[in-house]
Amino acid sequence: MSAYPNANEGFPRLSAITSFNVTADERSSAIDFVNRVNTLFEEFDKDTLSSTFLPEATLQHAYGKFQGYDEMRGFIERDYPPLIPGVTRHATNHIVDRDEETGGVVVRYHNLLIRHVWPAEADKVTAKDAVTVTSLPGIWFWSTTSDRLKMTNDGWKVFARIIGATVNNKDLTPESK
Repeated sequence: MSAYPNANEGFPRLSAITSFNVTADERSSAIDFVNRVNTLFEEFDKDTLSSTFLPEATLQHAYGKFQGYDEMRGFIERDYPPLIPGVTRHATNHIVDRDEETGGVVVRYHNLLIRHVWPAEADKVTAKDAVTVTSLPGIWFWSTTSDRLKMTNDGWKVFARIIGATVNNKDLTPESK
């Protein structure tokens, strides 16, 4: 029985063995790229963030399916801003395999959105003084994620991002406070 029988639709199949046709450089640079993309969400420079996706990229997300640069940019500008203040993203348990369809790689991982401060207090966080909060930090969202990456002249780019099984801690959702 699958841990998430209805949740990881569209995920590339996972092999039980390490993909030996992925080089060590591809593996490490793909993991670094995924971590960079997740950190770019914290900076929320929409142009830089958008540049990490190919123009024809797709995103399968709990908020819908988005195809191409314009739809992705609209999603990032319209739906994503509430998910930014006071939240960091942490990708864990990376598995890298060859994407047989594109020749790139598939990076499968768990993505954790950690709420460390409430959005209304995010501007109080500085390098000079620690902000004291109660019951934070905490895992707000946990998701299985699969990024299909293609190598370009500018390095890795996201060809497709699939967000699968997702669990959200409603106590850490700003609207519930």
